[in-house]
Amino acid sequence: MVHTVHWLRHRSVTEAGQGLPLLLALLLAVATVLAAGAVRAQESGRSESDAPQYVNGVYQGDEIDVELIAESQNAVPGETLWTAIRLDPTEGWHTYSKWPGDSGDATFIRSWNLPEGARAGDIQWPVPTWLPFPGSDLVTFSYKGQVLLMVPVEVPADYQGSEFAMTAHVEWQVCDLICLIEDAEVNLTVPVSAGTLEPNAQWADAFTAARDSWPVQDHALDGQFAVAGDRISFSFASNENAFADAEEVWFFPEQRRVLDPGPLRDVTIYPGIAQITHGQPRRMLQDLERVEGLLAVQSADGQVTGYDISAAAADVESLAAVAAVAAEQSGSGPQAIATGGEQNLLTIILFALLGGLILNLMPCVFPVLSLKALNLTSKGGADKGQIRMHGVFYTAGIMLTFMGLASVLLALRAGGQAVGWAFQLQTPWFVAMLVFLFFVMGLSLSGVYEFGTRLMGVGGSLTTSKGYKSSFFTGVLATVVASPCTAPFMGAALGFALSQSWLVAMVVFAALGLGMALPFLILSFSPALMKHMPKPGPWMVTFKEFMAFPMYAAALWLLWVLGIQVGVNGMVAVASAALLMALALWLLQKGSGSSEGWRRANIVVSLVLIIGALSVLRMPMLEPRLGNPDSGVDMSGNDYEADFEPFASSRVTELRNNGTPVLVNMTAAWCITCLANEQTTLSTQRVQQGMRDNGITYMKGDWTNQDPEISRVLDEFNRPSVPLYILYPGDPAAEPVILPQLLTPAIVLEAFANL
Repeated sequence: MVHTVHWLRHRSVTEAGQGLPLLLALLLAVATVLAAGAVRAQESGRSESDAPQYVNGVYQGDEIDVELIAESQNAVPGETLWTAIRLDPTEGWHTYSKWPGDSGDATFIRSWNLPEGARAGDIQWPVPTWLPFPGSDLVTFSYKGQVLLMVPVEVPADYQGSEFAMTAHVEWQVCDLICLIEDAEVNLTVPVSAGTLEPNAQWADAFTAARDSWPVQDHALDGQFAVAGDRISFSFASNENAFADAEEVWFFPEQRRVLDPGPLRDVTIYPGIAQITHGQPRRMLQDLERVEGLLAVQSADGQVTGYDISAAAADVESLAAVAAVAAEQSGSGPQAIATGGEQNLLTIILFALLGGLILNLMPCVFPVLSLKALNLTSKGGADKGQIRMHGVFYTAGIMLTFMGLASVLLALRAGGQAVGWAFQLQTPWFVAMLVFLFFVMGLSLSGVYEFGTRLMGVGGSLTTSKGYKSSFFTGVLATVVASPCTAPFMGAALGFALSQSWLVAMVVFAALGLGMALPFLILSFSPALMKHMPKPGPWMVTFKEFMAFPMYAAALWLLWVLGIQVGVNGMVAVASAALLMALALWLLQKGSGSSEGWRRANIVVSLVLIIGALSVLRMPMLEPRLGNPDSGVDMSGNDYEADFEPFASSRVTELRNNGTPVLVNMTAAWCITCLANEQTTLSTQRVQQGMRDNGITYMKGDWTNQDPEISRVLDEFNRPSVPLYILYPGDPAAEPVILPQLLTPAIVLEAFANL
């Protein structure tokens, strides 16, 4: 027999801030156990080593009774005899399950001694209890009272004996503040008879209860998980409203280093979906594709049902679908936020016009608008009617693209996907395409290749030729690159539009596009203003070449966004593909004045290079990284841990319950407005000091890739995209304050002062 004292694994005492009290409690517990053993030995008149260990077949260990029992009074040849290791710890003590928590090892059977031909099966594990360790963040997955670990034993059909004797060598841990490890052999002999198995009345109810507590294996629950920032979230969905009566849910993974059981555990329950979010462990398992485990669901009457779950790593689409269904079932989805219809439609249209107008001042739109300005300048001597038509086609390109993007967005949301404005920039292959587009346009402006009507001229001439199509597609491109920017007044307009019918939404988005196109539209229809445009001349060549550099800068920015989404390998792959494109265009330009044979050879080689470059879009390395450690990158370049906490709804609730105000910054790497606010306001010394002076905790939610929790918060505040700045007062009963989408230190500090 092995009998040792095993210290419960725990975190650094300096980290917990309670090392000395916990250590004293552990020492006291050890002394108590040893003293109890001595008292029992004295009362029996024997030394501890002589004390009886078995009473009527029950092994009486330290703080636990262990025995081998059977569901039937007899064994029948050819039938399965259900046995169980019965563990009955002292009140306040517990044993462990096969699902590992922060500490403890499961009970296991070292060996069986059975009659020849008999075979014992595996332990059937009941659903355990989520048991926090007092005074710490540790959690164990345990059995707090008596538990039956049932094991089927197959009796040979040709068994001839009159008795069936079984011996199991069992090892277990029983724990309170300390863990006692013991092992023993437990025995059971039952008579053998023909006919049927006769129930053992003494244990019938216990076996029935144990069998009822087994996890359900045949069910309609679908599990998936996603890693975002320093969190791991599990979603369990069912079309049968499996959680309609649920009061609490827990997930027990079969492996360690999958989740950190405490202290973060954010649970959201809807009739058809349960979502559980944990912090990541310090050395989380990498490249997880599937997590096996147990989902425990407690109903309102206290009954617990377990489900064996195999949760797959979620992709962006499935995450968005789950988030959308959750939002709908919680009453905060698209149907629930339609209260915006009470607002004045004319006011919303005015907001959309103003928001679109201000978009022209955003840095993300500047490279494309500079092309339009150059285009208008080149037409200074053209017919007035032609100039006006260019303005009309440019406006049409913007308005139709806004309406097209909005239609796709509304269709996706109607299909259950929780996507918002600029959703396309959450797709890495789309970002990669924009990298190629800006880079190739920059090469064209630099004179590497003059786009015309030949090979590759179709795409380039859309924005650089002199026809009306160039004005139309310049408007298209301006809208696409404007989507990462959210101007003042846009948030209210977009939130309203996405909660209305398709027709009303199209009116709002058309107004937004008209506002963005308005400056050039007015310019093209005003001869007086056109007179103030610079006259065409040689300077335009230099200006055109200079405007290549904003295009390159835009491509570099998009590469940075891509690196955050998919990692450095994907970013380098796209950069290498852009290099292949540059080589292909250079070859085409060089071959344009060569002989027919060389020109055709150059075209073939260039085609191969271009196809090779575009093939990067189908590479696995362009899949979004759901477990991206850099997704919460500090846009100011300062230390991540020092400046903010990653966003978690449960953490906001915890802080507010403790009286701590919270500033939440919902951001994304592709959101230029977000980055500008970071640089000019949120990372400044004045604002940082204001947070410290007011005891405000600063949190960031990164929406660069799809994140279901952030999507849920955006829907809650009727905002379709980032940025979103929420200032939560320390009083949980007080309403949160929504800050403007364009920030200044004065605005933020005034909001702090009004807390």
